[in-house]
Amino acid sequence: MVCATRCARVAVLLWLCLQPGFSGRDGALSIASRMNPSFTATLHRDSQTGWRVATLQYDGGDPKRRLEARIAVEAGSNLYSLKVGGIELLVQPEEWGATPSLRFGFPVLFPTPNRVRDSQFTFEGRTYRFPANERTHFIHGLVHKLSWNAGATSADEKSAWLETDLEWTSNQAEFKLFPIEHRLSLRFTLDRRGVKMRFTVENRDPRRLPFGFAFHPWFKVLGNRSDTYLHVPAQKHMEAEGLLPTGRLEDLAGTPYDLREPVSLARLQLDDVYWGLAPERIPSYEARKEGIEVRLGGSPEFTHMVVYTPVGKPYFCMENQTCSTDAHNLYAKGLQKESHLLIARPGEKVSGWIYVEVERTS
Repeated sequence: MVCATRCARVAVLLWLCLQPGFSGRDGALSIASRMNPSFTATLHRDSQTGWRVATLQYDGGDPKRRLEARIAVEAGSNLYSLKVGGIELLVQPEEWGATPSLRFGFPVLFPTPNRVRDSQFTFEGRTYRFPANERTHFIHGLVHKLSWNAGATSADEKSAWLETDLEWTSNQAEFKLFPIEHRLSLRFTLDRRGVKMRFTVENRDPRRLPFGFAFHPWFKVLGNRSDTYLHVPAQKHMEAEGLLPTGRLEDLAGTPYDLREPVSLARLQLDDVYWGLAPERIPSYEARKEGIEVRLGGSPEFTHMVVYTPVGKPYFCMENQTCSTDAHNLYAKGLQKESHLLIARPGEKVSGWIYVEVERTS
């Protein structure tokens, strides 16, 4: 009788292990991942920082096309590492500190991507003020250094994924700066070609929620700048004064901002906003000597891109944004098309995604 009972328990456990959604706890490889060796998903606590870190991997047998993504959940839900064939594409921190940094990986910018003029804006009669952190302006939003919550981490035969979320309530220290209750969530999905990152904003407040969402990747220059080519098939360039858009849209033809055909990074010195991107207009860059191409496609919500190419630095940024820099203030001036500020009504969910597709061309 005892033997029969044990056999029954083993049979039940084996049945559970065969279910695609079954996964282990933090630090343990999901059972689904073991069943599908091409994709694995783990979640562990880093011994140095104490942060929870998720690792999503794809190994289909070709070492050159092996993909790995690492997300520091409690450091702003930052996709801080993305490798193809063992080659790191993103800038890494020189050393891990106790405080998350904005200057590595793939930080999340929300609800105000890039700069807010004079650190304030007015929306529907209410003025929102932020602490100046770049001259008189406020830059890069409120969430990139916060500790997010880790949700489901698992894998199946097609992908590996992680879900994270952030509850924006009065429990957040900076809630008083943007006192509109909502939930921000991310889903990272690694497949055979790259990583898809989907955001969802759920407005839980009686007021309308005005926001922009962006990713700020710090891409490493692989090899020489002259061998790196950027391609941004935007429709317009946004005129700027002091790195803040005026709202005027400019033609690209004949200007140093024209990236509608690939341009070598060696010729570029940009910190500029591009307008008019769409799912069929996919920005990309090529590290030609290394035989790597990265495409940064997005859903219709992602209409803008900031391109930052500081001279002499071993990195550059191509930032998918749902809106313009200083979108809230441009919207207040009546520039809805130019700003593309997103607004979630009470109880509404707004989502969008970008897909970082990585290809080895050699």
